Amino acid sequence: MPDASVLAWFRRNVTEFRMAVAAVGIGFVFTVTAVVLYALPARGFPELAIGLSFLTTGLVMLGSAR
Repeated sequence: MPDASVLAWFRRNVTEFRMAVAAVGIGFVFTVTAVVLYALPARGFPELAIGLSFLTTGLVMLGSAR
């Protein structure tokens, strides 16, 4: 069970905007990695699927911010 101070820190510091920016960053890195793996003789589809899902989720979160 997490400590109460850790949960309080998360409630104060982790906002929806920060989660969206992190998702876009992770999605961009995974997508670029998949493109490089696709150009090389390797399988890049799992990375592409993960990257695009993180990227679109982050962009939707950023776009829905008020």
